[in-house]
Amino acid sequence: MKKNDNRPITIVVVSGKGGTGKTTVTASLAALAKNTVVCDADVDAANLHLILKPEVLETRDFFGTEMAEIDEALCTGCGECLDACRYDAILPDPYRVVDAFCEGCAA
Repeated sequence: MKKNDNRPITIVVVSGKGGTGKTTVTASLAALAKNTVVCDADVDAANLHLILKPEVLETRDFFGTEMAEIDEALCTGCGECLDACRYDAILPDPYRVVDAFCEGCAA
């Protein structure tokens, strides 16, 4: 790249175990750069906004996967749903779904 070239540069910080500092490194690079677009695409804990405190220009509702539901009229209490849910999102007695744990896997 030539000096004074105004083409955009893309820097991607990916992979690594949780807690290794990916967000911190990204926030540091973003703070040093000017006229920057930053995207936190972490599917489990997008939290870059906590450090950068950006100006929010627009918000939209996000609708991902459908959450599990237990139909009390059909539930026999057999516990099959407990065995099927690999995220431990279903609690017994009475059977209910913990939305915070449900990944909408349709099991």
